[in-house]
Amino acid sequence: MTSSSPLEELNELAARLAAAAESVGFSPVAAVELERDVFKGGEGTDVARLPATDLPDTVRALSFGRYMFILGLLPVEPSPASIADCVRRFRNQCVVARSYLTPNQALDLQGLLMGPRASEPSDEWRAMSLMVERDDRVARKFVWLRPTNPEGDDISFADLLKRTVLARPWISGATFTMAALDNLNRVAAESQAAVPRDTVDRWVSLSLTVKDDPDKLVEELIKAWNERGSA
Repeated sequence: MTSSSPLEELNELAARLAAAAESVGFSPVAAVELERDVFKGGEGTDVARLPATDLPDTVRALSFGRYMFILGLLPVEPSPASIADCVRRFRNQCVVARSYLTPNQALDLQGLLMGPRASEPSDEWRAMSLMVERDDRVARKFVWLRPTNPEGDDISFADLLKRTVLARPWISGATFTMAALDNLNRVAAESQAAVPRDTVDRWVSLSLTVKDDPDKLVEELIKAWNERGSA
């Protein structure tokens, strides 16, 4: 099996991120201006252009909604020196990209760096990824460490998205039931209810009034139970 080139890997990552954005209602487009090596307005001078040694070899950028994502690759080996240089170059790219953005857009600039194949199960790579993500200068950064088997990419990438702006924790197919205290009045109304209505009323009242002292609330709930039916 032939290995993919860095450009092919980044294009695949961009396609994967675009599909995820579309799945939650965004309309992603390529943001090629954020991939440039020159600051906005400085096209006619070398002073405004960063040398290749200060920028990533290859980047891709996507825009959807108010969010801008710059995509890059981590080095093949997780050495501190190579990771630090990679992050430095990537951060420089983000600085250039910000010159093309409005102040509000710049606040939502995100970075996504992809690790090499089989980096996910590596303790050394996990340590390096934490170091990268702690560097929140210029842009918030996320690291996707890929599993050994490409068949696990979908699940692995979905786990990464749970930490990004594409997370949708409020969308769930789970069935939720009413909390016990919220359901007390209905329970009391049922013919087989073992809790007297006046006790339920006291419990509900206590839950609404005694909010700042959990210990007192518990004591009062127990007291109401012990005094049930005595009124």
